[in-house]
Amino acid sequence: MALLEAIEKRRAYRALSEKPISKEVLLRLVEAARLAPSSANNQPWHIVTVVDEPYLSKLKESLSGGNYWALKSPAIAAFITKPEWSLRLKEREYALFELGMAAMNYQLQAVEEGLYVHPIAGYNSDQAKEVLGLKGDEILLTLIVLGYPGESSHLSEKHLQQESAVQVRKSIDEIATFNRWNGDLNPIKQ
Repeated sequence: MALLEAIEKRRAYRALSEKPISKEVLLRLVEAARLAPSSANNQPWHIVTVVDEPYLSKLKESLSGGNYWALKSPAIAAFITKPEWSLRLKEREYALFELGMAAMNYQLQAVEEGLYVHPIAGYNSDQAKEVLGLKGDEILLTLIVLGYPGESSHLSEKHLQQESAVQVRKSIDEIATFNRWNGDLNPIKQ
């Protein structure tokens, strides 16, 4: 039952402290990601943890305006993959799925370490890739913003409300069935 509690506890908080995160803690997060399953043990992901200046400031410059709150973060982790780094069966490319599993392990370990962990899509990918030194066609799938809990006075009214709002999830009946597909579960209603 403790794992479900950790999963439930993980959410996208924005009230971050600027307190540094030790290298030992950051390495435990990467270790959790490293242990994620992957086809043929390919481990088709790379994680670049950005903590030092000027790299951190430059990476923060790639963030969209809505991610203003992430400017307080003492660390941002970049999750990178390529389809050819893992199993490909016709139209099924597993690298993205496997990267997702690694990212979830990473986030759950962050919760265990007392960190807030918030994956984001709001950044200029080309700019972020340049800061990270990516020169090829790697996929920078997400940035994960990290920090210890901090005070919330700098958050917008909308984000202040989201920090304490009850998380509403779909019911199990809306997302799962047994034995056969149920077209009524289509998340995009037409």
